[in-house]
Amino acid sequence: MRKIQRLIRQLDVDLPTPLTVQGVVSALETARDRRIQVVAMTIDEPTGPCGLWVATPETDYVLYSREASPVLQVQTILHELMHIALKHTGRTLLSGVDRLSGSLNPTEAQVLLARSTSAFVDERQERDAELLATYLGARLDGGNHIGVFDDLGDDTAAVMYRIAAALAD
Repeated sequence: MRKIQRLIRQLDVDLPTPLTVQGVVSALETARDRRIQVVAMTIDEPTGPCGLWVATPETDYVLYSREASPVLQVQTILHELMHIALKHTGRTLLSGVDRLSGSLNPTEAQVLLARSTSAFVDERQERDAELLATYLGARLDGGNHIGVFDDLGDDTAAVMYRIAAALAD
């Protein structure tokens, strides 16, 4: 629990009450004065990432798998949001491409972090983001439109809470 409390103190945002995914997105947008788009994606490759944070000069995009269960979607979104809130860094994967002409321009798009076993992911950053995502996911307000652990039923929700508690130790 001390690690979670330490990570929460490091967040670049005050967590909203009630705690919802949209509330976290709004709080991060306000704190960073930057738009965040949460977008479902279709993943053709089974080994592809189940989530991704892509930063462009104007907007951060948090991508999650459309095919994932509602609980995994929430977990993935929270995971990527925690990367943003913790000011994690990744690497520039590609230079920006002009959408109309397809030509390169000086704008860079960064694939900052992907929720996968990708070689460009920092393991400590991944663990920290996953730990906070799990902890917060277990505490989401039941009104969340994406889905929460409580929607799983009593037995499964209890297991999720125990997993979150075990990760905190």
